[in-house]
Amino acid sequence: MRHARRTDSQPGDAAPLAEWMELYGGDVIRLAYSYVHNFHKAEDIAQDVFLRAWQHYHEFQGHSSVKTWLLSITANRARDVLRSGAERRERADEGEAFAREVEPTDPADVVADKLARDAMWAAIRSLPETYREVMELYYGNDLTTHEVAEVLGIRDETVRTRLHRGRHLLERALAERGGMGVDHARG
Repeated sequence: MRHARRTDSQPGDAAPLAEWMELYGGDVIRLAYSYVHNFHKAEDIAQDVFLRAWQHYHEFQGHSSVKTWLLSITANRARDVLRSGAERRERADEGEAFAREVEPTDPADVVADKLARDAMWAAIRSLPETYREVMELYYGNDLTTHEVAEVLGIRDETVRTRLHRGRHLLERALAERGGMGVDHARG
């Protein structure tokens, strides 16, 4: 995995911005979407995040990775949007914007995989925010528990506890919907 590095760019230099957008644009949009459940609103939040990060890059001290810093800004910005009430007036989409492409194999397998994945993410979206956000960051953005803690401004132990409880809630939700249990391994 390629990571952006902190460079000593001049104010107004758009090179870091382009690199961040290329490397982390998908992660930022996915995280914003996990909060607002609307792809277009998530794109708006992502644009705002990258603009704010570029404007305040001189304040970035490098205590975390650029990715973690951007995701932290994203989480805060998405929460601001939710608090503003503007999100409630817009209709949420069903997540089709994030449907991952699957290599064509047996059509029945492709359909079964998509249904299982959709059911799992629908169940994750139904979890209380406390558990949903750590599950999204850990599984959806492939962050470590330490990185999730940095993004959310909480302790690493709290992240692990929320992941553990979130998995149990997810298993229960999937069982109630007639789905299968959750594999606790990443992947």
